[in-house]
Amino acid sequence: MTRIRLLIAALLIAIALPGEAVLAQQPTRTAAARRCCRVPAGTVVMVQLAEPVSTKTHKAGDTFAIRLAEPVVVRGQIVLPAGTKGVGEVTNSSKPGLGGKGAKMVLSARSLTGPGGTPLPLKGLQLAAIGKGREKAATALGLGGIGFAPLGFVGIAIHGGDVEFPAGTEATAKLAASATLKSQGKAPRGAGKIAVAAPEQGPIAVSPPPKGMGQVVFFRKKSLLGTGQWFNVREDGKALGKLTNGAWFVETVPPGAHTFTAKTEPEFNDKLTLKVDAGETYFVEGMLTHGVVIGVANLTPSDRGAFNEAAKDLKPAEAAGEDQLKEEAQEKAASAAR
Repeated sequence: MTRIRLLIAALLIAIALPGEAVLAQQPTRTAAARRCCRVPAGTVVMVQLAEPVSTKTHKAGDTFAIRLAEPVVVRGQIVLPAGTKGVGEVTNSSKPGLGGKGAKMVLSARSLTGPGGTPLPLKGLQLAAIGKGREKAATALGLGGIGFAPLGFVGIAIHGGDVEFPAGTEATAKLAASATLKSQGKAPRGAGKIAVAAPEQGPIAVSPPPKGMGQVVFFRKKSLLGTGQWFNVREDGKALGKLTNGAWFVETVPPGAHTFTAKTEPEFNDKLTLKVDAGETYFVEGMLTHGVVIGVANLTPSDRGAFNEAAKDLKPAEAAGEDQLKEEAQEKAASAAR
């Protein structure tokens, strides 16, 4: 009987004081939101292009619109909703070239627009593609022209295709700095979960770059074509490494835009610009197209998977030697003469 009386009394209090009961529960419901939200640097976000980007319409330095494809969620709270706008930049855009070389395009992410218009810098996005070249056709005509220069030059006049990234193309990036953001509400179950593939392991171990620096891995697959031909990879005229058939090397660089060049003959120059971020590793494959008897150097954006596939036949590249220094001296002399 006493227990029944206590239950009735508790019920009467709850009916009489509904406001107090709600207030008593409120701190529990908002505690997670009040604790939120410190978003650490390196947080992975999923972004997508909000407009098409193409080598036909965009040049290096142009910007384009991006947006969040998935909300950023911290402790079950949405801090940046899907659709949050941002800005990307074209870091490399080249038209189709001679010798069957396809166009090249590299895109990077600049920032997302946070609450109040505050920019949230991004890093680690490197969307890259090569236009569908016509290397097989160029090679066939080039090889057919061995000993017959006029026919050989037909091969080198073949052009590759353009590159276009359609609107909606997705890629992951990372927040470059930590940020404190307010909760936009509780996240639905599963929202903001981004599957990030673990770094691929391969026959060749590549250590992370030193603190505050980035690095670029240059490699050239071993092939029967181009045996005996090589080219230097340079930045600002300085030889970084010699890509012989089946060679590779790592170059450590400070964060920022870096333009790498390569050439086999004075007429056939190639360049590739990457936005290198601190703590990130990038891969670049050196190739030789075969428009005529000689090959045309081609630096192309690549990835760890392609490097791993080539790794079993790769050997460390030669350091800058006398031939490279001699070549640099000859180039300087020729430039001064002009």
